[in-house]
Amino acid sequence: MGLLRRARTPALLALGLAACDTASPDTSPEPRDTDLADTADSAAPERWSVQVRVTLDGAPVAGARVMQGGGVETWATDAEGLATVEIDARIPGDLAVVASHPEARIWWAPADEGPYQEIALTRFDPADNPDAPFADPGGADVSQSTSEQCSHCHVTIHASWYASPHRSAASNTVVQDVYGGAASAFTTADACAMAGGRWEPTRSPGTGEWGEGCRFGEDVLGGTGGSGGCADCHAPGIDGALGGHDLLDATGVAYEAGVHCDVCHHVESVDMSAPPGVGGRLHIVRSSERATSPGMGDWQPITFGPYADVPNLRMGAVQRDLFHSAELCGGCHESAQPVLVPGAEADLSRWPDGLLPIHTTFSEWEVGPMNPAAPCQSCHMPPRADVGNSADLGNVFTDIEPGVAAGWERAAGEVREHAWWGPRQRASRMLELAASLTLDTSVADGILTARATVKNVGPGHAIPTGEPLRSVVLRVEALCEGVALEATGGSAIPDFGGWLDRHEAGEDWSIWPGARVGEVVRVVRSTGRWLDYAGHGPFGDGTFDAEAKGMPEEEVAGFATIVSVAGDRVTFDRALPTGDVAYRGSAAELPADGDEARAVAGAPGFAFARVLVGADGARMVPHFQAVDVASDNRLLPQAAWTSTHTFAAPCADPEVRAVLVHRAWPLALANERGWPLTESVMAEATR
Repeated sequence: MGLLRRARTPALLALGLAACDTASPDTSPEPRDTDLADTADSAAPERWSVQVRVTLDGAPVAGARVMQGGGVETWATDAEGLATVEIDARIPGDLAVVASHPEARIWWAPADEGPYQEIALTRFDPADNPDAPFADPGGADVSQSTSEQCSHCHVTIHASWYASPHRSAASNTVVQDVYGGAASAFTTADACAMAGGRWEPTRSPGTGEWGEGCRFGEDVLGGTGGSGGCADCHAPGIDGALGGHDLLDATGVAYEAGVHCDVCHHVESVDMSAPPGVGGRLHIVRSSERATSPGMGDWQPITFGPYADVPNLRMGAVQRDLFHSAELCGGCHESAQPVLVPGAEADLSRWPDGLLPIHTTFSEWEVGPMNPAAPCQSCHMPPRADVGNSADLGNVFTDIEPGVAAGWERAAGEVREHAWWGPRQRASRMLELAASLTLDTSVADGILTARATVKNVGPGHAIPTGEPLRSVVLRVEALCEGVALEATGGSAIPDFGGWLDRHEAGEDWSIWPGARVGEVVRVVRSTGRWLDYAGHGPFGDGTFDAEAKGMPEEEVAGFATIVSVAGDRVTFDRALPTGDVAYRGSAAELPADGDEARAVAGAPGFAFARVLVGADGARMVPHFQAVDVASDNRLLPQAAWTSTHTFAAPCADPEVRAVLVHRAWPLALANERGWPLTESVMAEATR
């Protein structure tokens, strides 16, 4: 037989009750001094039943979920508000029956004070209260946190979140530079002018104060006459009315904390038919009920989360299944927009609804093989088997007993990582798990033919996904006894592989302003055909033919190295081959992880991206400058693409190497704005 544990008011809850008048229901038991060891009784039962009557605003309610705190099995109340709960005394901590209802905060009653208990639930106001501020999640030093901050109790989850891209969603330099048409890397007027920028009055991110800074091109506000909707997802915690804020309005917690605890855990529901973010798709509910004690702040706490047994008054928890669903992530990670460039409109023959697909991670998953079995959380919030519960019971706070205040112990892995693993967190190895790279080679008549196959083997969405400035680039080289072989044909890396300058056929290919000795000029020729790949949406569902998919078939023609420069005129080490386009770029070996990104358009290889095009024809532009999506050959789940490459092979057994890398943004934009851009290796192959 097990030990019978009495439902006690635990230390944390007792402290809270002492500090404030909580106006909790009368079912709260008095504190007991009885220690667990003193209640040992060999005759005490391990299991028994408790009948629970649940009321909602004073009336019996059907369909309320009732369970033992820390248990697994749940029961639903009948028309009389009644349910019978099986109690297991072997569950560590407070013995409590807990009731939850979609319209009320979770509450509880003792499970060992008789065979019948009542739990009175009260509806919360479902309207959002713009006067209720979002809570501060806490800073990097949790030892300085207060009970008003999430980090005070949720130490492990806070640490994961603090290092995540969600936390820096508003303060991210690249986000702010794109939004403001700025280049914050250039901090003086001279440096700005040398980079080709304009030193102008500008507002500072995080403070909104006016100063001077380096500007390039248009910003979101100048391009749209509005906010562009960026803050609705990047700085959703701006206090007051939700939606439509200028990203530069984000200051304090809204800027420093980005997408934080008190935003996500105020999401009551998701409407995927609405615009992304708060004030649209994410229905936020901040409490409208005045707190009954100063210890709770100005407003009665309310939070939404996945668990049905969180009766802690300080949380004011309401259970929502949506925290296990991809729709919660789809609240921001899916975005279609009209053309935001003044005076321009979408081509309705391509986009009949007038909307350009910008972020489609959710819809990629929705039509893919992992729906519904593996929502976003399965990979991006993996289990934390070392964490007892979300409040660190048994992990950080080892001297606190499980129960009403501290929460009950969860099954190993039930608590999820809050780092939102992705391509920017190399420790997660998400990039290495995303794609496979294989090589097949043959040699005939002195020509080496290499076939490189890239396959999306991991994600439930395309690679790359999310921000359309991202790309994945494949590099291929061949060697004989360590000496690089001359490419004679096969697929060339397209323009979004990066170039320093480009010329079309008919231009003077000996004139390259700004060229340096050691750079190369790579020439490609078009076959006149179009690549018929299977991409997302109209790029793969039969709506677009190969030409409308926008990727001409380009082959390597050859290259030459610049050996001298006189003004704008250069001299090469060999004659350039004929072709349709010449790219000036970097002379570079295959990259290692973390190497500086190089300009490799026209080199042997291939690349994958969603290419947004601007009104002036510029490619890989930020979303607010886009008037069309020129192409989208990103690899869908389990899809593969094979590119073919040929080299002159003077030896019988040449070596072929290939490297697949992920890039966070285009090389040209990085060079213009002074952003560091490195190669993140996803896969390598040698044959």
